[in-house]
Amino acid sequence: NNKTMKKVIFAFAIVLAGVFTSCGDTNYCYELTTKVTILGTTTSAVSYVWGTSNELDAAIAEAKAALEATGVSKDAYSVTYKKANKSAEDCIH
Repeated sequence: NNKTMKKVIFAFAIVLAGVFTSCGDTNYCYELTTKVTILGTTTSAVSYVWGTSNELDAAIAEAKAALEATGVSKDAYSVTYKKANKSAEDCIH
């Protein structure tokens, strides 16, 4: 239902809000797309993460853990990413 879907997306947004900028030459802007299917309805959310590939991996792991903590099974969601052509400032705002 829509309430469950909103809770899932909200939990995901909170996790991504906790990802902070770090220093270094290997930081990139990544576009994360989370898709959740509940009762045949698919909802997606796009977020941006600025950081290294290790920080990206951590953000993905945290997002998956947050989804599973809300009761979403592993086969009901996907978290994908791609590099986004955004500056650090545009990526984190």
